[in-house]
Amino acid sequence: MNFNPTSLLLDRVADAFSGKVLFANPDDTYPLELRQRAEVSAWCQSKVTFDDLVKGGFDESHIEFNAIWTQPTLETFDHIILIQPKAKELLDYLIAATMPHLKIGGKIWLVGDNKSGVKSSYKRLEKHAVMAGKVDGAKHCLVYNASKEVATPAFKFEKWVTTWTQTVAGQTFNLCSIPGVFGHKKLDKGTALLLEQLSEHRFMSDAQHARFLDFGCGDGIIALWLHNKTGAKVTALDESALALKATELTFAANNVSDYLTTLGSNGLENVKGRFNYIVTNPPFHTGMATDYSVAEGFFASVKQHLTLNGELFVVANDFLRYPDFIDAALGTHTRLQRAQGFAIYYGKQKKPK
Repeated sequence: MNFNPTSLLLDRVADAFSGKVLFANPDDTYPLELRQRAEVSAWCQSKVTFDDLVKGGFDESHIEFNAIWTQPTLETFDHIILIQPKAKELLDYLIAATMPHLKIGGKIWLVGDNKSGVKSSYKRLEKHAVMAGKVDGAKHCLVYNASKEVATPAFKFEKWVTTWTQTVAGQTFNLCSIPGVFGHKKLDKGTALLLEQLSEHRFMSDAQHARFLDFGCGDGIIALWLHNKTGAKVTALDESALALKATELTFAANNVSDYLTTLGSNGLENVKGRFNYIVTNPPFHTGMATDYSVAEGFFASVKQHLTLNGELFVVANDFLRYPDFIDAALGTHTRLQRAQGFAIYYGKQKKPK
């Protein structure tokens, strides 16, 4: 199996993982390998990782794709393993959420690439555990651990929800977010430009009955704006359980939950049917690195999910190669706007010749 460098480093110290282990944010299928040494549970925020683990035979009673670990396992685990996330606030969230499930005397482990900030982040463990220190280093990665010596306060999810009022493109509404969600606590410039462009668009006359897909929904701002503009039901898709939860909270905060369907999916893999409108500010990072794979997969499949005359709107950093992808999918594209380092692209499903 091909594992990430962080997993290869963990494998060097795997003999330490006896007993019960909660792998709190795996980014590959290493938990399957670790099952040979310990009783492993996996809390996945990534639908891609969740699907890969299930396909690999991971026990479905010990795995969750969720923004919250819901299983009744307080003070059950001997070890908790965390991969250093890009957002430091997400690390704090993961530590707070998992520490109540660690036994007194158990260890919490943090592993990350040197460039991820793990060298400074390990000190965050000291708020919850003692004797935090380096265990090993290899392949440009470091692994740390710390010991839990006193009981941990219960995790209260609502304390991690940020809510604010946002005005954009002629609308004012409430937004909710949690750590690790794209656009957390702020309005992304690209999203703002996209919504301003959509505010000038002439939607179909019966738009309230149209099918809308927000691909990569984040905190739900695009999906909510589309609903408010058209009155239509919206499907909001993301591969992040945190984003799906934030979108649900956003719609609930605006009393329009009945108009939302959320879908966890690796690209368009789990999407059924066709849509009149697909709107997206697609991700182009995996961890710290630029990664076109999600966008490429999306554009390769988007034609299968647009109705005849169905419309596609994309906002992206203007240096990305998205025009070529759209042309390959739909034959041609129009650049509607270019500003502040972003570009807005438009494509349409045409009759086959």
